[in-house]
Amino acid sequence: MSFLLYTDTMKRHNSSQSKFIFLSDRKPVWPVVLKLTFIYMCFGLLWILISDSVVNIIIREPELRANIGIFKGILFVLISTIFQYLLLYPALKKLSDNEQVILEKRNELKTMLYYDHLTGLSNRRKLLERLPDYLDDGTSKGKALIYLDIDDIKLINDTLGHPVGDRLIIETSQRLARNLIPPDELFRIGGDELVILTTFSRVSSLKEKAESILKLFDEPFLIDTTYIHSTVSVGISLYPIHSDNADELLKYADMAMFHSKKTGKNCSVLYNANMLAAVHERATIGEHLHTALEKKELELYYQPQINTETRSISGFEALLRWHNPILGKVPPDKFIPIAEETHLIIQIGEQVLRQACKFIHRLHQQGYTNLNVSVNISMIQLLQDNFAQMVFQILEETETNPARLEVEITESILLESQHITVQHLTKLREKGISIALDDFGKGYSSLSYLDKLPISTLKIDKTFIDNIVEADKDTSITGNIVKIGKKLGLTVIAEGVENETQLAYLANQKCDRIQGWVFSKALPEDEAEQFAISNLKPRS
Repeated sequence: MSFLLYTDTMKRHNSSQSKFIFLSDRKPVWPVVLKLTFIYMCFGLLWILISDSVVNIIIREPELRANIGIFKGILFVLISTIFQYLLLYPALKKLSDNEQVILEKRNELKTMLYYDHLTGLSNRRKLLERLPDYLDDGTSKGKALIYLDIDDIKLINDTLGHPVGDRLIIETSQRLARNLIPPDELFRIGGDELVILTTFSRVSSLKEKAESILKLFDEPFLIDTTYIHSTVSVGISLYPIHSDNADELLKYADMAMFHSKKTGKNCSVLYNANMLAAVHERATIGEHLHTALEKKELELYYQPQINTETRSISGFEALLRWHNPILGKVPPDKFIPIAEETHLIIQIGEQVLRQACKFIHRLHQQGYTNLNVSVNISMIQLLQDNFAQMVFQILEETETNPARLEVEITESILLESQHITVQHLTKLREKGISIALDDFGKGYSSLSYLDKLPISTLKIDKTFIDNIVEADKDTSITGNIVKIGKKLGLTVIAEGVENETQLAYLANQKCDRIQGWVFSKALPEDEAEQFAISNLKPRS
């Protein structure tokens, strides 16, 4: 009887691979025992019959025959002993070998069940079994779950390949393990997720430990010949402060980690009750977002961009708005990240681009041919192999002049996936499409890379505009950004301009375009069209 055990399923590259182990080919024991017994019985009977007949033929004297009988018995014992050894040794050896195989397979099974195949660390199953005893160990020390997630591992997999991503996970695990202080325990519970079980006497010391973990990633990883700068996002839950239930503690630490990523990654966050409400809110938004397209709840608004010198409209930025009958008006900063995580942004983004192109083409048909439309593009969209082709197809369908389309990207997109996105953006530039770098100065700003990228427009982040005049430092930075942008031949746009003081300063600095409430808020499509008509004369 064969014993087949299903042990593991690994999902990778959208495929699954199942492992099966044959613990042993077990057969019933009784046939072997019966066979040995039968052989021994036959041997005994043959010995008695043959040996007596031979003795009777050879020896005629009764007295000598009696003495020979004793010798014959001793000889029988010796020969039968040897015979039994020859019969039993192979069977017992085979049985012993089978038991050893079973033991080895049992150990292999235990390893596969409780240890991660990639890193060798204890896995999620081991953590879930370990947690109750760890938390309730009878000591008065506080316990904590430190939940770590490697930042941007998907991007590394997509750009450098899964083998490099696996190596990064291994190197990350090893670096953490080398710096682990007993009795802390390290687990890998999922693709890029790890958990550390630790104790603490003060919450402040726990925060210090989390910061020391983050500092471990200041040094880049060398994988083959490539240096990879990787960080982790950390979430922490406390026992029994946050919960005395193991499953809840794990869930709360996960929530805190997610909040860490949302905050900006490469930081640690301690769980609080508000996060649970935020998770429920995200789940509700995500549920309604899946049907928002079908129900036509998403709508484009258009904010005018004004030429600083002529004070005439030069174009619009298309901004997505969502009004749900149950949730009401959902801010973009709440639903856009969810759309990106679920990849709904691909479908939404395509619809936004098509609708914006139709809008600007309609204005062109009325004679306002100098107007541009600007559309925001996410990193998820840019990573699609067919992104550029999709843009070209929509331009062709809507009969829109490529020179009147501008796509906006953020600094983080270029910094995180520059080697891929630049290829797509270059294709757009070759068709005459403008590329705007949005929110410049908000993130990892570096003026040195501006002339190396296929961008045509620089949008100064609103935070610099807010402090114009009130803060000399920010005023100076804003002016310098305008000057450097123009020196590089870029069109410079200031967004979030709200008052005449800001407008006057930017005009004095020769900023090309102004966008903000000082001229107009974002308008529904029909109002935006009327705004353009009332501020421009059609070109003949």
